[in-house]
Amino acid sequence: MRSVIAGSTIVGAALILASFINSGELRFKNEHIIPVAGGAVKLGEVYDEHQIVSLVLNFNDKAFPDEELLQQANAGDYKDALKGKLGKLSDLINSGNKGQDKVTAENLSLKNPAKLELTVAVRYRSEYQPSFTLVISKKTVDIPANAPIYKTSVDSLDSFLKEKKQEIDSSLYLK
Repeated sequence: MRSVIAGSTIVGAALILASFINSGELRFKNEHIIPVAGGAVKLGEVYDEHQIVSLVLNFNDKAFPDEELLQQANAGDYKDALKGKLGKLSDLINSGNKGQDKVTAENLSLKNPAKLELTVAVRYRSEYQPSFTLVISKKTVDIPANAPIYKTSVDSLDSFLKEKKQEIDSSLYLK
């Protein structure tokens, strides 16, 4: 009789445990669920994550399209990528200016004020999302006329990254 009661207890406990697992009330691994505006994103196991930054230069003029300076560049080494992009732009300017002073990536500036749109995000590669980018924050900074674009961009982005450090760190799962 005791073996029947013990067996029934084990089977009953197994059925209750199985129903909790099946309903999702009991989980054995971290699903890494990120709440977003439209609901939530389930990442599952996170394989890879990177802090990324983007920079877009808005000229405040409909005649000129916005210039994308950085698109999802690594936050740790964005300065080299920015200098490369501004170097290409300065080469274009120098090819049209024969005999005038050469423009470099460091001294490239605008004749009119503009706006610089900064974006800080985290890009994940995970079990359920092959590639997902979580935008942490966006900010717009004014660039005055004749201010060097490189220095203004680097200073603005560095201070923005320091300002958002806590939010970025709380969004990282691999430490």
